[in-house]
Amino acid sequence: MFARAEAPKSNHFSVPLESKYLATILSHFKIPDDSMKAKQVADTLRSCGEQGKKKEPHMCFSSREAMARFATRALGVSRTRAAITRIHGHETPNSMYVVEHITQVSNNVVPCRPMDFPYEVFYCHRPKEVQSLTVQIKGLKDSMPYVTATVICHMNTSGWDKQYFQLLGGERGEPICHYMPHNYIMFY
Repeated sequence: MFARAEAPKSNHFSVPLESKYLATILSHFKIPDDSMKAKQVADTLRSCGEQGKKKEPHMCFSSREAMARFATRALGVSRTRAAITRIHGHETPNSMYVVEHITQVSNNVVPCRPMDFPYEVFYCHRPKEVQSLTVQIKGLKDSMPYVTATVICHMNTSGWDKQYFQLLGGERGEPICHYMPHNYIMFY
């Protein structure tokens, strides 16, 4: 995942996020055609270019301002708020947590996730039948941090691929909730 954490926030290179510009993008950023990074860029462009294939509104953005404008339109509101997962302190791979408090946020959300790209690109969509929450999670030991996590629950999973349920050990149609990593943004 070469671009998520260390990607420049903005870029002066301006080309549409479309597969037909793959060679131009790879050349500009000196990415070898047969590399894993090239495959990741191609996958991002493919995901961003599938505008008509999904029933829900979705787009890719290289600007946080454009992301917020899309969220405002998709949600049908005059102003949006953003929620992110925050880690307060230093987390270690072995951190153990307990849920301290859950707050319901909204059922009208636009989650945006970072894509693998040479600069910051987010994929945003407006899913239906979701519920969002913030969850306060506290470390089991005093020295461990606490987390304010953003959670999205998909209330109707009847149209999901069966591979998700094999992975999760659940049944199609059951609600599925997941934490949004710290570099995702949820507008509501």
